[in-house]
Amino acid sequence: MAWVSKIKLTESDTPMPWRKVAMMIIAIVLPAAIAVSFLGRPGAIAFVAAMPACLATQDANVKVSVLVTLVMGMTGLLSLGQPDMALIVAPLLGLMVGICGGWGYARAAIRGLLTWPIFTSSILEHSSHTLLFAIFVGATLWAQGVTWAFGEAGSNGTESPESEEHAGVFGVVLAVGMTLSVWVGDEYFGNHGFWFPLTFVILVLPPHGELFTRTLKRTLGTVIGTVVALGMALVSEATWLTLSLGMTCLILGFRMLPRNYTLFTTFLTVAVLEILALVSDVDRLAVERIGTMGAAAAMTIALGVMGWAVLRVAAPRALDALQSDGAAPPPIGGERRRDSHASASRPG
Repeated sequence: MAWVSKIKLTESDTPMPWRKVAMMIIAIVLPAAIAVSFLGRPGAIAFVAAMPACLATQDANVKVSVLVTLVMGMTGLLSLGQPDMALIVAPLLGLMVGICGGWGYARAAIRGLLTWPIFTSSILEHSSHTLLFAIFVGATLWAQGVTWAFGEAGSNGTESPESEEHAGVFGVVLAVGMTLSVWVGDEYFGNHGFWFPLTFVILVLPPHGELFTRTLKRTLGTVIGTVVALGMALVSEATWLTLSLGMTCLILGFRMLPRNYTLFTTFLTVAVLEILALVSDVDRLAVERIGTMGAAAAMTIALGVMGWAVLRVAAPRALDALQSDGAAPPPIGGERRRDSHASASRPG
């Protein structure tokens, strides 16, 4: 396969501007830190809401972000403590991404689902649904408001529309992968089986045309990040150190986008583990993270190979379009042109 010869250590020469990094911290980290400090375990849902809300707002606009984030939150509450319901919801969310892709919003939709797998864990299981929903809505509106105030709503630029006509195919593949990952996580990985669908969603974040190289990079980053988090847990489990390390790694992770996805995944893994360590056991999380990461990566690559083979025979033009890097640069001011749509094919 040609993708092997195209693996690059960096994807861009330009890291994320510090102003945008500050915006991400204010939008995502601040509400999570406040909620966890005052409410403990239920406060973790602020992070679950704020991250996808902020990312989806940048990919599309506030209206689309509100839609996909609230759908994720409602389906998450339906799945909370209900494994059978999670198996029903998972494929529907995958199909939703495919439908959104047909309108040019695949990336916003799938990033809106980035933290949905946490609802399939036991972290939030015994909390009041009313309280969780209130925190979720508050964190969502906060993250979107901050993103809009910084002028970053819909700021990710004009993207190639070529993959829109094939979005349905990837919606089906995503639906299958979501369902399998939720089932395998619940069946074989115990109380922290949410790592399996969470890893799967991270690995299949667009662009789809770079599935194999991104999977390798994100897998490597996940391993490194997990080892770092586990090592820090062995040194000290002090709350101040956990918070400091999580925030620092989140800042550095954002800074690495879109320059280096391996380092981004490394820092993001450490940040997520440290944040969740405030309400769970980081040693267990880290060990299970390695196992689920390996299994999810293998499943993702297997699905990718099957999809590649089917498209190569049935729709080679679609495969060529999705393997291209054809993303147009953002227009002046970072605003999306009126005649353009978001696409799953732009690096992000």
